[in-house]
Amino acid sequence: MVQFAMISRLKDGLPLSATTDHEPSEAVLISKKYAKLIAKRASRYPDRCSLFTGHHWLHLISSLGVCFIMMCEENYPAVLAFCFLDEIQRSFISTYDGKRVESCRRPYALIEFDTVIKKTKQRFNNTRTLQTKINLTDMSQEVKLRPPHRIRIEDLGPIPGDNYPSEKNGVARVYRPQAENHQQLIPLDWLGKLTLALCSLCLTLNLIRVGRIFNAGPMILDDDIHFTALSAFLFLGASIFGLAQSYLLLYRTSWRTFKNLFVMLCLTSIEAYLFLHAYRYGLTSFFNIGIAVFAAVRIQTRTIPPKLPDYTV
Repeated sequence: MVQFAMISRLKDGLPLSATTDHEPSEAVLISKKYAKLIAKRASRYPDRCSLFTGHHWLHLISSLGVCFIMMCEENYPAVLAFCFLDEIQRSFISTYDGKRVESCRRPYALIEFDTVIKKTKQRFNNTRTLQTKINLTDMSQEVKLRPPHRIRIEDLGPIPGDNYPSEKNGVARVYRPQAENHQQLIPLDWLGKLTLALCSLCLTLNLIRVGRIFNAGPMILDDDIHFTALSAFLFLGASIFGLAQSYLLLYRTSWRTFKNLFVMLCLTSIEAYLFLHAYRYGLTSFFNIGIAVFAAVRIQTRTIPPKLPDYTV
């Protein structure tokens, strides 16, 4: 019987869709973890492969930047397995184009396709009345002429920290993935990119001002020497805090809200001091303060993509 099937993007292994109904036994869960591991490394292998996990067969095909993987019982015919994958592939390609696949940014973005997988799975699990869209004779001949590449568990790559699967005495060990400490933020939209560009502009102008102050030396105002070291220090501080704000806009860090508020307050305080002590024109100060506040808002609103519901995939 067909136990499980999943579809992933070939270049990075991002899961796009998968079956949401499968037997929750320990053997199935172990083999499913192998399937997810193969999906991440499918670009290294030929377009038709097979792997025996010790409990199930995993068969996969890949084309047009998409990888299709299915898991079946040990005695399930390989010809039917590849017919199943071929039907899923044809349905998926006719439903989604390459741009839709490339635009996916979160796992299981095309989970609605699981209804097609489920119907195909039900047909292939009833071999007595199976009416496949693929000619079994042609597929059988093709498998014989071009047999699938056999993947061994030890061929899946390096095993850092013993967290990846290995095979010993023909028995598959359980794959225990490491927990991901870093979660990606949602991609920057056009407004976020504009904010980043404005922050970079303010940072650059502040650095240029620092250079001009040191090149000009002390200024004479009302017959008194005006000390410029403080103004240079303030402009340099504004540049550093502007760089920190750009970093917070791009990357996720711990205590992000606190850091965002602290950086914004420092920038606004520096700009206010520069304006009150005639180091900066009013319009320029208000522009820099506005950019700092606007960037802080964009940093706070750029969050982690919402977690999908538990589809048991």
